[in-house]
Amino acid sequence: MNKNFHYSQSYSLRKRKKIYPLHKLIHLSLRRQRQMCIRDSLFTYSHKLLLLLLFFIIYISKGATMKVTFQTQDLCHALERVQRAAQTKVTSNTNNGFFISAEDGKVEFQANDYSIGIRTFCEADVEERGSVLISAPHLLSTIKMMPSGPVVMEQKKGESTVFFKAGQYNSHFPTRDTAEFPMVTEIDHTFHVNMKCKDFAEMVNLVSFAASTDAKNPIFTGILCDINENVFTMAATNSHRLAAREISLEEIPTGKGNFIVSASVLQDVIRLLPVGEDDMMEISWASRHVAFSFGETYFLSNLINGVYPDYKRVFPSSFDLNATLDLKDFEEAVRFVSPISRDMSYKTINFKFENGTLEAFEEDPDIGRSETSIPAELDGADVKITFNCTYVEDILRHSKGEKIILHVKKNGPMVVEQEEDKAYRYVVTPMRGR
Repeated sequence: MNKNFHYSQSYSLRKRKKIYPLHKLIHLSLRRQRQMCIRDSLFTYSHKLLLLLLFFIIYISKGATMKVTFQTQDLCHALERVQRAAQTKVTSNTNNGFFISAEDGKVEFQANDYSIGIRTFCEADVEERGSVLISAPHLLSTIKMMPSGPVVMEQKKGESTVFFKAGQYNSHFPTRDTAEFPMVTEIDHTFHVNMKCKDFAEMVNLVSFAASTDAKNPIFTGILCDINENVFTMAATNSHRLAAREISLEEIPTGKGNFIVSASVLQDVIRLLPVGEDDMMEISWASRHVAFSFGETYFLSNLINGVYPDYKRVFPSSFDLNATLDLKDFEEAVRFVSPISRDMSYKTINFKFENGTLEAFEEDPDIGRSETSIPAELDGADVKITFNCTYVEDILRHSKGEKIILHVKKNGPMVVEQEEDKAYRYVVTPMRGR
């Protein structure tokens, strides 16, 4: 009885506490180790699959293969149009460069240096769509040296390099993340005007030379654009001379405009304008920006802040002398005296109006003397006055026709008027003579 009791008690305790013999414990331990290994291996396998999937997603997100075939000339022209706004200095830390985006049959080019932004398009054979941001100061010059014909641009998946190939000519350039690029966005078109490209280019050429190049006074480095009803006037000055030109618009603008644009920016715009007789452009302006749209190009620029002087008050209302000269004779007289003037510190030229002639002369004891005289139709008092020779030469380079008219004031400004273009006027202040 006691034996059975002890046996059953021992059995129940062993069953409840799962007390196994030594060989059984070893077997269970080995089985558990195998289970843990299988579980760990399954976890490691799943983990590896997850990592591979993650790497694949990152790889795909870097962009699909981009492959575009251009004609060399088309690619050069597109790059040239946006080149002015692309930072071409290797040491630059700005987030710009050439942004190129390829869609079906058309490629968009952008550049933006935060003061101006340019966007244009060109046709191409797009095999694989995509976009790329190229920071390469020598991209344009390199493409220009490639042979005419097809140029293949390609960027492979996941690579930070773009390749250009034309025959045996191969180049590659570094790229950056396109998310860093400041995209060119169009401004509001509430205020805008349409005009012929050739008229706009002519106005800029006739006044821009009078603007200042001194960045210390930025207002005078710009050109005033004054749009009032159907009259568009441009004016530029460096405070010593002023040029103004106005035209009558064929279309009435949607509002008045009075803003200042950098003279260098407007020179860049007219270099890109089409040259056809009837090619049109749109000018739109807002509080801080002005935009020029022509063909497939959109040119955006910051405005110069400040108040431009009232250019109309610069022109005197009365004069002491009116002189009508043969334009060719006047040019030759100034050209003859100018070598002496250019060697002098103040580059002056003297004019003496009397007895139906204009005498032009300049002298310096250490350099020499030059003088000549030409016939002149004079109406008024005799006048002897001195001007900056360079300022006189500048207006003569922009003058046309057979005659030129000088309105002279004693010890005051001289207004130069064109015989054939009364809407173009130029005023220059005198200098102190010897």
